[in-house]
Amino acid sequence: MSHEPLKSTLRIVNPQIENLTRQELLALQERRLVAQVRRAYERIPFYRRLWPKEAATLSSMAQFREVIPFQSKQDLLVAQDQMMVERVASPGSQVVSVHMTSGTTGLGQESHPLTRLDVEAMGSTWMYQAHWAGLQLGDVICYTFAVGMQTGGLSSFPMADRMASRFHQTGPYPSEKKADYLLQYQPHAFIISPAYLTRMQAIFEERKLDPRVVMPQLKCIFIAGESYTIEWAQRSMAFWGVNISEWYGLMQGGLNQCFSCETGILDQGERGHLHAMEHRMLCEILRPGTNDPVEPGEEGEMVATSLFREAFPIFRFRTGDRVRRMSSPCRCGRPMMSIQAGTIARYDDMMKIRGQNLWPDAVDKLVFENAAVEEYAGLVFIDPQGRETARLSLEFRPSSGLDAEQRKRHLSALADEIQGKLNVRLDIREADYLSLPRFEFKTRRWTDERRAGRSFVKYTA
Repeated sequence: MSHEPLKSTLRIVNPQIENLTRQELLALQERRLVAQVRRAYERIPFYRRLWPKEAATLSSMAQFREVIPFQSKQDLLVAQDQMMVERVASPGSQVVSVHMTSGTTGLGQESHPLTRLDVEAMGSTWMYQAHWAGLQLGDVICYTFAVGMQTGGLSSFPMADRMASRFHQTGPYPSEKKADYLLQYQPHAFIISPAYLTRMQAIFEERKLDPRVVMPQLKCIFIAGESYTIEWAQRSMAFWGVNISEWYGLMQGGLNQCFSCETGILDQGERGHLHAMEHRMLCEILRPGTNDPVEPGEEGEMVATSLFREAFPIFRFRTGDRVRRMSSPCRCGRPMMSIQAGTIARYDDMMKIRGQNLWPDAVDKLVFENAAVEEYAGLVFIDPQGRETARLSLEFRPSSGLDAEQRKRHLSALADEIQGKLNVRLDIREADYLSLPRFEFKTRRWTDERRAGRSFVKYTA
């Protein structure tokens, strides 16, 4: 397979950053980190109480890792009623907006203040992904996620302003109506989760519509919120006829911090790179338990530090997200570190069933290898006899052409394959079409009734 570097096809947004060497980028990152820590210690009461006095005179990345403690979600949930006093840099930080996190479950908890500069940073960071994916100023964009106080929706508005785009928020509408709006508004791009993109594809197939014909302006699709298989990516790009671009971000950091370049989520049949905006965010990928940095090609937890946040920057924030650092540089040649597209997961998603660890994304890979399957849902519970039970309900596409006997054989074969490869026996059953939840964002196909208080936003139409 050829790995020739990209040349004339690059879409450079900021040559002062994208043309740096790796060493120059790391030096810039360290200078911004030192300035941000000193500023936070001087101006934010929350950090003056939390950090040692050495933070006031911090001078290097190495000292940062020795002096500054990790932050967790629980740390940020404490005393939120004092947010405007304790967590806003003063003087010089006029808060113009407050966003909530989208949350692991799709229901936000933490609130974060933003200044006008913070809001501007959100929009300008989106610009890298938009232009790398092929969009131009003035292009039409449709946004399919629900919009509330969660930043997942709100961050799209400053992006639209920077793009000077005609921007359509279709989140409040049911799936069939969203499909109507895609046809009506003829966007150059739309923003959607992988699972919901599958639902849109099913609607187009039911209507016997070829998006390559009925949406000739479409240039790209933006996705986030869950992992996916290479086979899913190949089928989706073939159906829609455009490249797909992924992003990874967190409200705590105030921006989308990693996303695809021109190659998209697949590069020559292999998983693509999500480039970290290292001039605006320090992304440490650490081994759980030891907190040692991972080597290229290894998995670890994403730990984020804001380098470009005015009101309330975060420092060494433990995301709980499992990411894989890419083992080799991207063909685009940009100096940023990158993580692997399509494999981001939550460490707290891992379930232990009858003593065996089970990752939902491992089940996704086996389930969605068959294009006849549209959606599934998993349930873990204790049955009346006190036995730990895992059940999987699976929907087939109406267009699959499989008869009842063929579907039955597929369910049996899938159960055997999961047991053979993942060492967990699942009770797999067929579900009626459209009876399972569809997700707009933060897809959670599994419900563990052994856990309490886990909710998610779901859509059934």
